[in-house]
Amino acid sequence: MDRVAAFFEEKTVKRVLAIGVFGGLLVVFRDLLPLLVFFVAFERMLGAASLLLSRKAGISRKLALVAVVFAGLGGVAVAIALGVGRAARGIVVMRDTWPEKIAALREHPLYLRVHEHLGDTDKVVDGAKHYGGSALHYASALGHILVYATVGFILAVVFLLEEEHLTKLRASMNPASLIGTVTRWLGHLCDSVIVTVQLQLIVAACNTALTLPVLILLGIPHIASLMVLIFVSGLVPVIGNLVSGVVLSLLAFHAKGWLGVGLFLALTAILHKIEAYYLNPRLTARHVQLPGFVLIVSLLLWEHLLGFVGLFVSFPFLFVAGRIRAEMRSTDTANAGANAGAS
Repeated sequence: MDRVAAFFEEKTVKRVLAIGVFGGLLVVFRDLLPLLVFFVAFERMLGAASLLLSRKAGISRKLALVAVVFAGLGGVAVAIALGVGRAARGIVVMRDTWPEKIAALREHPLYLRVHEHLGDTDKVVDGAKHYGGSALHYASALGHILVYATVGFILAVVFLLEEEHLTKLRASMNPASLIGTVTRWLGHLCDSVIVTVQLQLIVAACNTALTLPVLILLGIPHIASLMVLIFVSGLVPVIGNLVSGVVLSLLAFHAKGWLGVGLFLALTAILHKIEAYYLNPRLTARHVQLPGFVLIVSLLLWEHLLGFVGLFVSFPFLFVAGRIRAEMRSTDTANAGANAGAS
């Protein structure tokens, strides 16, 4: 028994075991990852808002949380009254008609002209159909989204109400134990989720805000539906702008000819540069100290491995892996210093 215990106390064995347990939990409960996203998002938003209200109003944290929750529910009711439900139904309709719309692009005069010079344009259209359809499919899974959002909201409220007790429970764990290590790594995963959500929401909002004036200027119809498409596409890392840019360029050609195409091609290029060279580096550099080349390669590998979902796994993987690596290096440095002092 002592030999077995000594074996599992070896540094390399402990680390491999911890990584295996952590990875196994993610695989077994992978279907609940959307719930984790909602829980983390609600917990951070409600926590920050209640803490701010508590400090400003001089009330207890729990009372501030109750006030924020009721205010949030009231905001949801107002949003529903203002037509969010219609926008959600519009996403469902867009998902169902997306294949037909993409197929119709092959008959568009602009597509036929480009196809005369570039024989592989079918691949571009198929890519737009694949990724755009996948994004709309996930966005239109309203039943699952509402269930995950509701459960995530409830869990966030309960967590914040019992945060003090849970913090003490976590502090009582041995940081070097398997449970303590995996729990700490799950905290890194939660941090990576909120950073990823923040990044893509900022990118999507930026894309939508910059595109709206051009849509109005060119007089393109169905602006509300197109804004939904642009925002949803913006949530897809890297390729989202390109997918929406192809669709909007064809619509612009129909409305204003080559002038409209030129405007949208320029806008797509600008948005891509803003995302690739400004937003992404500024938001990720604070959390992942890696060259841009590594970020792009990781994105390509995860997309090849998991398809559409892999686009959202790449950054959290690098984030968590970086945190774990930093922990291990810090531990090794501390142990080396202790051994040197003892000798």
